[in-house]
Amino acid sequence: MPMRVESLEVLEKADVAPAQARAIVRAIEIEITGATDTIATKQDLAAVAQDVGALKQDVTALKQDVTVLKQDVFGLKQELATFRVEVRHDNELLRREMSESQAKLRGELLAEIHASVSGVTRQMYLALLGQMGLLFGFVYFFTTHLR
Repeated sequence: MPMRVESLEVLEKADVAPAQARAIVRAIEIEITGATDTIATKQDLAAVAQDVGALKQDVTALKQDVTVLKQDVFGLKQELATFRVEVRHDNELLRREMSESQAKLRGELLAEIHASVSGVTRQMYLALLGQMGLLFGFVYFFTTHLR
């Protein structure tokens, strides 16, 4: 960037030495040249606007994804509630079946115990009658032969 004559004239009118005026103007030009790298241009702003637009689209897509996820979670909650009801129902059925099976097994066990006890009781009474008959036989034998 060439040095402007007006800048030098302003500094020389302010009683600044020409060498210092040239150095000041040159330093200002260097700073301005360096500042163009840091100053945003219209193209930079347009690129940023495009990036913001892309980010808005991404946020919109994410919001849609979140909405879909919420619907999926709601569906899963409903399925879980249905599953809980089914499990409770199955649990009740199993409890009833177990109670019925226990009652049936108790009945069968009692019938079997009763059958074996009655058989044993019958054998015991027959053995007792046999022993009493044998005892009466001995008593009869001794009473008839000892007289």
